[in-house]
Amino acid sequence: MDMVVRGKDYRETLDFEILGETVDVVLRPLVDAEFLPITAMMQELLDIDEEEAVEQIREAKEDAEAEDGDGAPIDISQFDEDFVVLMQKAAKLGIDGEAMGYTQDEVDFMVENMVGGYSVELGGEVLDLSGDIRDAERFRGNGFRDR
Repeated sequence: MDMVVRGKDYRETLDFEILGETVDVVLRPLVDAEFLPITAMMQELLDIDEEEAVEQIREAKEDAEAEDGDGAPIDISQFDEDFVVLMQKAAKLGIDGEAMGYTQDEVDFMVENMVGGYSVELGGEVLDLSGDIRDAERFRGNGFRDR
């Protein structure tokens, strides 16, 4: 039981630059009931998995920074509308508003009103974190250990 649920309690603080300011965003991995529908829709609608999605977002970020300098937002017009919606859903589910002093409604409002592709970037970070947790062979802390 401990190993089954330990991943969902993991939190990662991300120093994220939004509109030239660095903010700390607390992310949590998505549980299967949240993660699997998003990845299934990516596969069905876009024929990609979460690793490919994260890679596309990283490439877009690198392109934006090469063109406009460090911290430049990505151009979301290069992404399919379904892709953007799925990344925003991942961001809404993966930002731990409670740890940051916000309600889920406030997190949803912030993500829905982000400009400059930040919601897509955050969604990619959430999928990356969720995929890393899923693929982890062991977790730090008390409990079962690798043998």
